Formats: sequence, C-alpha cells, structure tokens
Amino acid sequence: MMNSRLVQRISSLPPLPQTVVEIEKAYADPDVNVRMVAAIVEKDPMVVADLLKLLNSAFYGLRKEITSVEQAISLLGMKSVKDLVINLSVRNMLRTNLSPYGISSETFAKVSQFQSMLSQEWMKGIDPQKAERVRLLALLQEIGKIVIADELLREGEDATFKAELEAGWEIREIERNYIDATTAEVSAAMLAHWEFDPMICDTIRWSDMPNQADPGVRDEAWVLRIAAEAVNVRTPLGEKSRRRALNLALKAGYDEDERLGTILDDLSQRWNS
Repeated sequence: MMNSRLVQRISSLPPLPQTVVEIEKAYADPDVNVRMVAAIVEKDPMVVADLLKLLNSAFYGLRKEITSVEQAISLLGMKSVKDLVINLSVRNMLRTNLSPYGISSETFAKVSQFQSMLSQEWMKGIDPQKAERVRLLALLQEIGKIVIADELLREGEDATFKAELEAGWEIREIERNYIDATTAEVSAAMLAHWEFDPMICDTIRWSDMPNQADPGVRDEAWVLRIAAEAVNVRTPLGEKSRRRALNLALKAGYDEDERLGTILDDLSQRWNS
C-alpha cells in the first residue's frame, strides 16, 4: 500500500489547469471545431510555446514549420492535439525535478512521447479501435515519477535511490522499497484525484500486472507495460530494454514479434537522430 506521505501529497495536488477542463468539455461537444479548440489552447501561452516547440522538433519531422495552434490541429487532428495539450498542461503544472531518476525534464518528455508513439503504432496491429486511446494513456502513465521524485528529494533519499537505479536494479522494485508504490500506481492515483475517466486510471494501474487486468483493458495494459520497458527512463530503446520488451510481448501471447521489432528499430533511429 502507498505510504501515507505520498497519499497526502497526491490529495494536496492542485486542480487541473483550466485549459484541460475546457478542452475536455469542448471535445465532448459534437459541434466542436478547429477554431474553438485553438481558442482554448491559446489562453495558455506556455502550452502554446511548448506545443509548437515539440511539433517543430526532429521528433515529428514535419516538412514545414508549424506557426499556429490552428495549423497544428489541421495537420495532426483535434484528438492528437488534445492529448498533447493535456500532457503538456499537467507537466507544466507540476514541479519537474527528476534528478532521482537521473534524467532531465526534456528527456522525461521525450520518453513519454516515444512510449506514446510505440503504444499507438503497435496497438494498430492488435486492435485499431484502441490505438488513439492508448496514445493518451502512454503519454500520462509516467507522470507519477514527478511526485515520486519530489518525495524522494524532500526525504533526502534521492542519492541512494539514484545509486540503486544506476546499479541496474529494477525500477518498480526500487520504487516499492522506497515509497511502497510504483509509478503506475502513483500515476493512476493522481489521475483519479483529478477525476479522469476511471477506465484510464484502472488501465494504467493494471499495467504493473497486465496478465491480471480485466479482459476489456488487458491489451492496453500489456501495451503500456511493454512500451514502458522498451522506452524506460534509464536506457530508453537500449538493446537490453528492447529484448525485455520483445520477451514480454511473447509472454503476453502476441505473435507480432516481428512487427514490434520493426517499430522499435524505427524509434531507435529517431531517438538517436
């Protein structure tokens, strides 16, 4: 069970940014259009700046520069931009010092983006109807690390935690030793605090034990777990990380090993470009 300090920390998190609240409400409107969504996003200059910076980076590899939110929506679609805005808004709201994990906030953002891309692309071959949904889940599944890192820094346990990570210990095991919970559990608790769809919270929570997940979300839980293994914060898309991901895919009963390997090859090239 999650330790009491962490429970208290999550319960005291600030409410979701108004940008997230408004964009969720707008997206639920069947008459929503590009201008409506752009007008909401443009109320938050920091999110606009981060969104345009991300879309114009090598990660997306777009041929022409994106200079406005409307242009971004027209190229990527409202759902993709909505998911990115939610991710950026949540990260901007929280203090991001991930030094206990040995990574910068920029690398953390990159990890989330690559987990999202891997999850969406692989899910297209498993259940195309779930591909868009799993993209958002993957973008959000690592946010618990922000709160865990903050707690470790407050308690002065960041140096020993980082040393154990660097020694090659399994991330989930170390997290449990220090805070009695994993990233997935903390992320799910944070999203539940913000009243996200319970299915989103449950699926992320089940990613620690995807074989025990409810049948309706088992594929998504497995994809999240495999993406977290392949693009982990310590050795993202490294040879051992890729092997672990492929072995997990086989253990889960997916026989698309070759397809997953192709996706991992492509992402590895993009990570190092």
